[in-house]
Amino acid sequence: MVKGRKGQRIRMEIISEMGYRDRMEKEAVPFLKEHRYCGFFAPDGQGEIYYERYRQEKAGGTVVMVHGFSESAEKYAEMIYYFLQAGYQVYIMDVRGHGRSVRSREDLSMVHIDRYERYLSDLEYLAAEIAAKENPALPLYLYGHSMGGGIAAAFLEKSPGTFRKAVLSSPMIRPLTGGIPFGVAYGIADMQCRLGKGGCYVVGHHAFAGDETFESSASVSAERYEYYARKRQSEEKFQTNGASYSWLREAARMSKYILKEVNCRKITAEVLLFQAEREEYVDKKAQEKFVSRVESARLVPMAGTKHEIYMSDDGHVVQYLDEILKFFGEGKALQ
Repeated sequence: MVKGRKGQRIRMEIISEMGYRDRMEKEAVPFLKEHRYCGFFAPDGQGEIYYERYRQEKAGGTVVMVHGFSESAEKYAEMIYYFLQAGYQVYIMDVRGHGRSVRSREDLSMVHIDRYERYLSDLEYLAAEIAAKENPALPLYLYGHSMGGGIAAAFLEKSPGTFRKAVLSSPMIRPLTGGIPFGVAYGIADMQCRLGKGGCYVVGHHAFAGDETFESSASVSAERYEYYARKRQSEEKFQTNGASYSWLREAARMSKYILKEVNCRKITAEVLLFQAEREEYVDKKAQEKFVSRVESARLVPMAGTKHEIYMSDDGHVVQYLDEILKFFGEGKALQ
């Protein structure tokens, strides 16, 4: 059981896999709509970034969320619901090149960026210019998954002091590169960019085909997987799927930045890093190296989980959320 903001002990029930879709549609979605504001911001004058704001009275803190590669804010409805139930304001954007945010390529399936620093600038604007200014008296917390976890880690180094605490969930401290050594993959991507092919798909990546299955997914819970998969199938803007060479080059550059010891030492926020046991997308050794170099970081191994820990079975979701709410120190307990 987790203590509340004033030491009270309160139980919060998760949305179980049994009857999951029905409860999401009848309970969570109406509640989220009641608290949601949708808008856009343009931090660099080069297109608008879509974001959602969820505010309530008597909140104990503000959580800024950053989603992963080929995802969207829509995928985090359940997590947003829990943060709201636990007494937080929530802000989340569709990361540049994803969802309803600006694209630099006509192909909506392609994840492309020219410089990873744009991700950090977008997060800076959402956190400092919107979330912090709208909630000046509340502590600011950060939650990032996968690519979003990498963006979060780099941001903590670039702008220390913005966030009090940060949860990095299966963070992309370094992406796995399909059996090709990381340095070689970086060199290939850089060469392709120099040859003018930065906007082409990385070998093995491709446009959305709609043929992904639960069995091949990064989720453990079929019910949680299918709920978002249906939305992805029906909305073209949610169908980002493959990386460009420019994205791969920038992911490698960001990884190098994150793992520099001098940058790791800049982090002032407390950091909780969740690591999936059955990881197939990001480098676990790089996660461990990051934690070893950040004095305020703690590693939480999650046995039995895949990359998308937040889309696990009920037992693991309870464990995951309980750890997060204890860490933030403002939450309610789960049952």
